[in-house]
Amino acid sequence: MLIQSIEALWRAAEALQRPVVASRAPGVPVEEVEAVFGRAVPGDVATWFGWSNGVAYAPGQVQDDAALVPGYEPLSVREAAAVRDGYGSDDPVLGDFYVPLLATGGGDFYAVVCERAPEHPPVAHVMIGGETDIVYPSVGAMVEAFCRFYRNGVFFVSDEGTLEADDLRWVAQESGARPSG
Repeated sequence: MLIQSIEALWRAAEALQRPVVASRAPGVPVEEVEAVFGRAVPGDVATWFGWSNGVAYAPGQVQDDAALVPGYEPLSVREAAAVRDGYGSDDPVLGDFYVPLLATGGGDFYAVVCERAPEHPPVAHVMIGGETDIVYPSVGAMVEAFCRFYRNGVFFVSDEGTLEADDLRWVAQESGARPSG
């Protein structure tokens, strides 16, 4: 069940004492999500934002403090709409209706491609200046992969105390390739 996977992801971040856990904004009802996007959203999107409506910001907070996965922070519904509006809708992979869930300060994001499946749509990764690719068959698959990345050391805390990733392993696993070595 998606909600249990989301809870496990946040527990994985908590186990590494990530500041984002204490900053998690409470979730919002599906009606609020649909009001912001102006239409019905898939159940996976409602569940995601029902658990967390982004991160509460505090003075002195840096991007790493808000990262749920390395470099990516969970968005609030309004931030998701702003990312979507800023990126536009001319990306053929994303189609006309997509909902960003996680984003970097540089503009990259993970988004649910809502038109591809009514209840459990796939997740695309958008890299500004790069290609957009479908990287997970559902939000649940993305969350489970991120939990696995925490367990397997793909996501880790560096000696400097920041949340980092073994980028080669992360990309290889998202693209379906096997890392060498």
